[in-house]
Amino acid sequence: MACTTLSRLVLRGVAACRVATVAAILLRPAVGVGAEEPRPPEVQGLPFNRVYSLPEIGNVSRGARLGFDVLGRIAVVSDGSVHVLNDATWIDIAEKGSIEAPTPLFVREIGGTTYYGGQGSWGVAERTAEGKLRPRSVVPVASPAWVQITNFEQILPCGTGICFSGWNGVVYWDRATDEHLFFPLPQVSLTFAVHRELFVSSLTDGIHRIDRASRSLQPLRGPSLDGVIIERATELADGRLLVATFGRELLLFDGQQLVAWSNQLGERAKSRVSDLVCLPDGGIALAIEGRGVFILSDNGELLTSLASPEYRQVTGLAVREPGVLWIATGLAVEKVLYDIPVEVFDQRLGVPIRWPQLVRWRGRIVIASNGILYESNPEPARADDGFRLVPGQPENGTWGIAAQGDQLLVANAYGIHAREPDGRFVVILPRINVDRLVMVSPDLCYVIGAAEITALRRVDGRWSECAARVPGVGYPTLVHAARNSAWIELGPNRAARVGLRDGRLNVRVFDRFPWAEATWIHVSVVGDTVAMCGAPKGRLYFDEVTEELVESPQLQRVFDASRSWITRLRQDSAGTYWASHPEGVFKIQTDRGGSPYECAALDVIKDRVPFVWVLEGDDIWVSGGYALYHVSRHRDRGGEPAAVRPSLVSVIDGRSGRDLSETVRALGAGLRLPFAQNSLTFRFFAGGYTSLSSPVYEFRMNGRPILGADSVLTLPDLREGTYHLEVRLVNACGPLGEPLAVSFTIDPPWYRTWYIGVMAVALGVVLMGVVVLWSVRRTRSRNLALERLVRERTDELRTAMQRLAEETRTAATLAERDRLAGEIHDSLQQGLSGLMLQLDATLKLPSLSGEVRSRLSVARNMVSFTRHEVQNAVWDLESPLLENADLGDALRKLAELIGSKTPQIEFEMSGPPRLLSSSARHHLLRIAQEAITNAVRHGAANRVTVSLHYAIGAVTLVVKDDGCGFLPQQVLTQDLGHFGLRGLRGRAGKINGDLQIDSEPGRGASIQIRVPTP
Repeated sequence: MACTTLSRLVLRGVAACRVATVAAILLRPAVGVGAEEPRPPEVQGLPFNRVYSLPEIGNVSRGARLGFDVLGRIAVVSDGSVHVLNDATWIDIAEKGSIEAPTPLFVREIGGTTYYGGQGSWGVAERTAEGKLRPRSVVPVASPAWVQITNFEQILPCGTGICFSGWNGVVYWDRATDEHLFFPLPQVSLTFAVHRELFVSSLTDGIHRIDRASRSLQPLRGPSLDGVIIERATELADGRLLVATFGRELLLFDGQQLVAWSNQLGERAKSRVSDLVCLPDGGIALAIEGRGVFILSDNGELLTSLASPEYRQVTGLAVREPGVLWIATGLAVEKVLYDIPVEVFDQRLGVPIRWPQLVRWRGRIVIASNGILYESNPEPARADDGFRLVPGQPENGTWGIAAQGDQLLVANAYGIHAREPDGRFVVILPRINVDRLVMVSPDLCYVIGAAEITALRRVDGRWSECAARVPGVGYPTLVHAARNSAWIELGPNRAARVGLRDGRLNVRVFDRFPWAEATWIHVSVVGDTVAMCGAPKGRLYFDEVTEELVESPQLQRVFDASRSWITRLRQDSAGTYWASHPEGVFKIQTDRGGSPYECAALDVIKDRVPFVWVLEGDDIWVSGGYALYHVSRHRDRGGEPAAVRPSLVSVIDGRSGRDLSETVRALGAGLRLPFAQNSLTFRFFAGGYTSLSSPVYEFRMNGRPILGADSVLTLPDLREGTYHLEVRLVNACGPLGEPLAVSFTIDPPWYRTWYIGVMAVALGVVLMGVVVLWSVRRTRSRNLALERLVRERTDELRTAMQRLAEETRTAATLAERDRLAGEIHDSLQQGLSGLMLQLDATLKLPSLSGEVRSRLSVARNMVSFTRHEVQNAVWDLESPLLENADLGDALRKLAELIGSKTPQIEFEMSGPPRLLSSSARHHLLRIAQEAITNAVRHGAANRVTVSLHYAIGAVTLVVKDDGCGFLPQQVLTQDLGHFGLRGLRGRAGKINGDLQIDSEPGRGASIQIRVPTP
């Protein structure tokens, strides 16, 4: 499709009224009797629309251009801003603050890339990290001078390149080779393409073909081409262009010649076309200055006319998806849903709507609204207004209307009027206050007022009252036509039936219903069955044939076929049910098995319990208190609605503001985000604008619903993990289309990563092991210390006990020794001493012979020796030197005692004295005594040295002399008569001492004993 330029204009948009109150009258349609005028073309209403004022859009000036972004969102380009409509919110996606960046005048999305054109600049609009559009110029440095003074306002794809054109010429940029071709041409009006050939039209030089191979412009010549200036163009389905010329013509161009395009615009086509576009689903939309916007088929049939004043100065059109046309004016941007099979009728078509009643009469639609009669124009395809005032209508207003065939009756507070074939209204029943008329046949009409009720019958072409009047039953808010009766909705828990039998009127009021709450009684007439509906599950059925309340299972199944509460049902001749409910209207059809099912919802109608009119030819109208709609046959193309699926617009990192959407699209389910990006804001787009109201979203995260209804979803402070987000559109009837799935993974923070977790667990295990090991070791150490302490204490106790026992034993032994020593000293030693004295005295006798003297001397020596032995034995038994003295003092006294009669004896002591057991002290003293005695007696020593040395853990006693010496082994083996050296070794063993004897003949002797100490 050729790119179209977009102009400027003013819009005064008035949206279609949809008010929640319904009040209307349903007249039963029937085929007329007698001659009937040919039926004119179907009256055309207005499509539904949505108006966005320029201040609502943003900082947008008049003359803004329309385009689309890569997501298909409508874009309004003005003064460097690019505002796109994201569902119900306008967002400026142009990057701000870059002085060096060029200012785009127009943007266009082609093949997923956004291109821009501006003052002396063109190129690509790239997305920044923040999701904004940043223009990137591709203008070569060596460009012609005319480029700098040209506004490039047209962007056109062709082949492998893009064409940018402005007032002073055309630039072709070959994307494949990055080469630019420059074609200067003054006063360029339009650049367009036909069959991959580029053409340019100039206000001064006509039409040229752009020859890229020769890099030149080739003028087109021919009878149909000479002098033609093309201002607007759009590509048709067959590849030809529909063009609008400067000469106010609509022509077809195939690249060779121009031919006229036949259409139904008539005189309107002779005005200047401000814009035209080809619709995706077929047809063309044209904006004609001073005339309006018109939608035509490819063969020129007029389908829709938007001729009200706000459409007469349109600056531009844009279209991308079927059924949605965008219109730009000087004050607003408007969305027109031209393909919805529901049209709006309001004051823009010349008929203000207020409590409308309508009938079809002689092929025309006649509407009574707010007491005024309107009728559709006889030639709606050629008129700017669809309705006009009915000429000659009653001056006192019209509050009731009824028609069948060629009969049209109207009523007011002063009587009833009939419209004659020539258009005049004549009074047929004066002086009666009538609120509603119900025509059940071409010759019978019920006249219903709040105060009285009567009936009219047509006989011989004249209407007259045919029954006596009866009192009214209240204000007839809504009335319905049955086979031969009229039904009235009177209010909460009240309805009435009016019938005529045998010339008498019969009024039956229904005010007793099987439900307690007081609810409005809605009446439905389906064939010969009348349904009275109050509560959502409460209904009564009345048979018009038997005139009794009955059960109606078939009709009950129809009421139960929808999830919505059906208040009223109407059925057309094709068997389709039209159901009113508290939020609009929908259709119910039956399948081949006869089961009813809800097939389509007219969701653009939002009135509460609207009234459905089924006129002649199954012409469906819907009315509310201040709204009137028409179900258009030429708009209803059938089939299922286009599948809707939301698209992802942006994913904003809540902390940095960066847009992550490109990464999300590129990686899909493999997207992984660091924990620092765990606050995300998602923005979605419904994918189109076919809905009149703002779309409603449903979000599910990992299978669970989450809060959210509009297009923006904020997910702050997400935990680490994998997330599966499903987004779908919903309405009152349930989900719409397929959901959009977005999957991503939030990585944990470094301190919660798996390897840190493993390390933490390992470290914890190690620490726990260390603690356990330390505890075990500490416990073991304490146990060992305790065991050692117990052992030491036990050893100390054992040692103490042994020492105590030894001390006790030693004390006992010493006591016994002292006693024995005393006994020996007092008895045996004294006796031996006395014997020695006697022997000495005897030896002094002169009379003794030599032999006797010798023998006595021997005896005396033996006694002396025995005495010494006894004395030594006594010394072993008692240690008087140890009484009240330690070992050192005892040895010193011993040395002094013996040394006074013998050669010199010296005593030496070193080291701090240590506590020795009494046994050790006793034996050491006796060993020293024996060693000294042996040195003096047997060694003939002149000098004896006694040394006592205290050290840690031991005490050492050394007795050293300078005597004659001896051989230790020889002496140890001799059988001596005294203790001797063997006695010394025996004593050393008793105290665990280590005895060492060092002696040689002639070199003295050294006796050393080392005893361990505690």
